[in-house]
Amino acid sequence: YGEPAKQEQQFIDLNNPLTSGEGQYVSANNKFVAVSKASGGGPVYILDINKPGRLSADLPLLSVQKGKVWDHDFHPFIPNMIATASDDSTVAVTQFPITGLSEDITKADVMLQGHTKKVTACKFNPSANSILASASFDRTVKLWNIETQDNVMTFSDSKDNIYSIEWNFDGSQLASTGKDKMLRIFDPRIPDEAAAVKAFDGTKSSKAFWLPNLGWLGAVGFDKMARRSISFWDLKDLSKPLFNTVIDQVASTLIPHYDNDTGLLFLAGKGDGAITYSEVINDGKVWYPLGAYRTPEPQKGGGWMAKRACDVWKCEINRFFKLTKTAVIPISFNVPRKSGAEVFQDDIYPDTFAGKPALTADEWLNGANKDPVLCSMDPSQSSDNGDGGATFTKKKTYQELQKENEALQLRVKELEEKLSKYETVEPQDDSKADE
Repeated sequence: YGEPAKQEQQFIDLNNPLTSGEGQYVSANNKFVAVSKASGGGPVYILDINKPGRLSADLPLLSVQKGKVWDHDFHPFIPNMIATASDDSTVAVTQFPITGLSEDITKADVMLQGHTKKVTACKFNPSANSILASASFDRTVKLWNIETQDNVMTFSDSKDNIYSIEWNFDGSQLASTGKDKMLRIFDPRIPDEAAAVKAFDGTKSSKAFWLPNLGWLGAVGFDKMARRSISFWDLKDLSKPLFNTVIDQVASTLIPHYDNDTGLLFLAGKGDGAITYSEVINDGKVWYPLGAYRTPEPQKGGGWMAKRACDVWKCEINRFFKLTKTAVIPISFNVPRKSGAEVFQDDIYPDTFAGKPALTADEWLNGANKDPVLCSMDPSQSSDNGDGGATFTKKKTYQELQKENEALQLRVKELEEKLSKYETVEPQDDSKADE
């Protein structure tokens, strides 16, 4: 069941959040919530999950780009680092104090340039450190190594605007959906081997999601009569969906979130007040709607907290940060258990994503794959402080190295010229000097 936080546990008096369009505009990890603001300079609120309440008018902002920030994603292994995708066609990666913002931050650590139109999505690889994917209205998906700032791949098969990009469980493949009605799956390291299937007949926004425990890929979108629909494909046979059905006739876009630990699929309607939850099982029926959390106030966007930050003593299995016009409201999804407050419920808390890298960027780029590192949700077994353990080291770009090399070559030339002058001075004949 869904349970909203009490007013004192909400983030209220949020000033002018970005709510137009079809993005989520909210991202979260185990420590922070980020919310895009609708004004110039690409401002983003960075809110401490444990410090809710009334937000001051002069709250410090992250503002490192020129245009609106349409999407953002926290670094999976460095909780105080975030990637932001902007209207100005750039992707920025910025580290901020682990204690949160005490002043405005206006300079990014890394600025990734290469897209030619606004960037609408960015996602970090869940297993490999420093690997980031971005999607733009220039109809390309770009892959970046943020340590070297290299654009290591550009995927340009899409024939229209891209609506969503999602990494699979081990970060070996990306799925994308777009206005061209196609669902594409590809390994960014070998993009020429991409698979593509027709996803939906409607051109309204569609979103992809993976179901790793089943070996499936899912998507939500609209049929040709503009009804909301859902489909699942078996990755072993993409020729046709193994399941598809109409959900309802509501016009708002769905934001999907699949919890691989429990097999539950959450669908939040952007523009309506419902968040439904259902179970997906590999049997004849496949999709089992279980219930919904409904409020009169519609969500304008929202994001999901990292699972390892859930309160196990309340049997909380997920937390959604619902964006409204003036607030961010945490909504906990709990499993009713009589003994949940005293005994750890291991059946609903299998090991989950630990926030530690399984691979380096170079290992992944050289073809290695590895499942994400997992951790126990049992407080008696967990000693993790949630800081991820990864560090970010910005390496010099090729252009910077080239400039350094040119400067060194000039210095070597200067020294060689000085040396040659000493060598051309004829030594004095000692015998003549004695006479």
